[in-house]
Amino acid sequence: MNYNRGDVVILPFPFVTQRGVQQKARPALFISDHSFRRRFYDVILVAINSQRINNVRKTELLIEEGAIGFKESGLAKSSVVRCEYVMTVPANLIARKLGKFPTKLLSKIDHALRLSLGLKN
Repeated sequence: MNYNRGDVVILPFPFVTQRGVQQKARPALFISDHSFRRRFYDVILVAINSQRINNVRKTELLIEEGAIGFKESGLAKSSVVRCEYVMTVPANLIARKLGKFPTKLLSKIDHALRLSLGLKN
């Protein structure tokens, strides 16, 4: 696996329509730490959504075009990192890496994750 914490990746997300279950490629943030050997070959991600949200919550982080770290992320447009949408998926579902969030941005995401999970800061 060539992915690390802070990488922005693309993977297929399932969604249901009147025609049935379909998949669409969506970005997500790689948050699991794989610097030590894990029991399973799963990864932990949080969703990234490009739908504009006017009221960003404490468990979300808005990454706007032109902001520090946006270009390095590989995202196509302003997006919200949704730290309340945590998922564990098999690593082989990841299609590719888009970019990476800088350490300063990851610190803000860590704070939002702690709030989302009810952990003390």
